[in-house]
Amino acid sequence: MTKQASNDLRTAALDAYLTRQEADGYSIETRTAVQAVIFRRRWDFARRFTRTSVGERRLVVSVDEHGEVSAVVAAPRRW
Repeated sequence: MTKQASNDLRTAALDAYLTRQEADGYSIETRTAVQAVIFRRRWDFARRFTRTSVGERRLVVSVDEHGEVSAVVAAPRRW
């Protein structure tokens, strides 16, 4: 398999995964051809009025050279 074909496979696998996650309520924060950071804001109306941080769920999604997608929890934003 050529390097171009491998990159196309990885990009296609990431595209398919991100499409499924967007349907589940995630948004794309950043993206490259083989890696992305996605997030989903958690809404908790009870905490909204007490000003307790509700936060977001952030994931780093990456694709290996075989087209396998993996997602790990990302560090929280510091800004």
